[in-house]
Amino acid sequence: MWKLPFYYNMGKDMIYTKDQDKIAFLYYDSKNTKSFTFGEIHKISSRLSGFIKEKTQRGDRVAIISRVIPEILFIHISIYLQGRIAMPIAPVLGSSAIKLRIEKAYPKIIFSDNQNYERVVEIAKDYNIEIINIERELEEIYLKSREVEPEETYFDDPAILIFTSGSEGEQKGVLHAHKILIGRTEIFKFMCWRIDEKELIWNIADWGWMAGMFYGPFPALKLKIPFLMFRPQRFDPELFIKTIENFKITGVFATPTALRMVKNSGVKLKKKLEIKRILTAGEQAGEDLHNWTHQFFNLQLTEFYSQTEAGPLITNSPNLFKVKPGSVGKVPPGLQITLLDDQMNETEDEGELAVRAGAPIIMLGYWNEGFGSKLWNGWFRTGDILRKDQDGYFYFIGRKDNIIKTSGYRISAEEIEKVIIGCDFVDMCAVIPQKDDIRGYVIKALVKLKVGIHEKDAEKLKSEIRERVEKTLGPHVKPKEIEFVDSIPLTPTGKIKRK
Repeated sequence: MWKLPFYYNMGKDMIYTKDQDKIAFLYYDSKNTKSFTFGEIHKISSRLSGFIKEKTQRGDRVAIISRVIPEILFIHISIYLQGRIAMPIAPVLGSSAIKLRIEKAYPKIIFSDNQNYERVVEIAKDYNIEIINIERELEEIYLKSREVEPEETYFDDPAILIFTSGSEGEQKGVLHAHKILIGRTEIFKFMCWRIDEKELIWNIADWGWMAGMFYGPFPALKLKIPFLMFRPQRFDPELFIKTIENFKITGVFATPTALRMVKNSGVKLKKKLEIKRILTAGEQAGEDLHNWTHQFFNLQLTEFYSQTEAGPLITNSPNLFKVKPGSVGKVPPGLQITLLDDQMNETEDEGELAVRAGAPIIMLGYWNEGFGSKLWNGWFRTGDILRKDQDGYFYFIGRKDNIIKTSGYRISAEEIEKVIIGCDFVDMCAVIPQKDDIRGYVIKALVKLKVGIHEKDAEKLKSEIRERVEKTLGPHVKPKEIEFVDSIPLTPTGKIKRK
């Protein structure tokens, strides 16, 4: 049974503490390190919330498109304090993906950093949206604003809107309430058991995705445990290990792809590590990565299963029970989990993972869509197929829809196909996952060319396809492999036979 206070504001919960001089986080910009206390976060966020209150109304969306810098944390908290809805957007996304989010949710304000400002201005030029460069304008806004009292919010009031990568062929806005911080923090504690104030948590994921905020920084703020804010532009295995060594990191979240890159790089440890746990999710880690983590770091990998709509739902917790390599773990306390077969009957073997509706880690619904078919007979359906063994351990099998998981991203095959078919030399296209030793899976595109197009220009055509996908959807989505084929198998109704 979850204990949820009737009045609850996640922004207040993250910054309010008796010890305002306590270090909340360290910011490292690859050269210098600066520390921020809870008192400083409280003061900055409360002043900025005065600006948010003046410019917006309850229920308005406020978007954030930026690399990971301290300003985005202050903005997040100021939005929550006033009962508005934060709308983080990953900078890696292409222009079309960003525009889709703007059109669907129409934020009142967009905060952007220097690197993305001009692009955001161009994308949003046809909309009446105020765009603020946080690296040039936020200090002046802070000086002109006045500190205001937080709005009184209920635990079920909307707080954050994050879009999926297209779990059912279309990117959807997932709306979560303030209660999500309570739910995810409790499960975070279970994964990391025991965790105390002497820790230093590091999450390498971007804050445009759920993973970047809720598998480290936000729970750490609630628990009053310091975290490191540092995300280099490109992942470097040697820098990853060096950061853990130099900052004496005790807990880190990294995707299986990042860990495989460390594994394959041959990097060596130069210092004795303080690390106690490594959390990973977003794709299957696999038994080999579990075994390597145990050998290299001398600890068990804490793999878990989660999604934007709900999670974590299944998790390992090495200090509480034995980890089975390849398994995503067991059901954490507070959740009721079941598996549903194709006839929607509960099964103990293999089926679609579902969680009992009402848990605070479940979304309020898709933006302007509700739950659709996600709710059934009191269960929230995930759309993922898992298997459970006789000891209660779960194993991820695959998705019911056509999602490819690569490098920690969930990518819609149909979305990529639409972009590729937009090339004037392409007749048909099918996007499929292909096994990869580092990324788990990579994107492969099977392309049928139009009549009269010659494959002698194959490399040029492949380059055009990749450039189009990168520009439209983002570099993380472009196909790793492209193969030209004579035909693509179809069902009688014209759908691609993906299997």
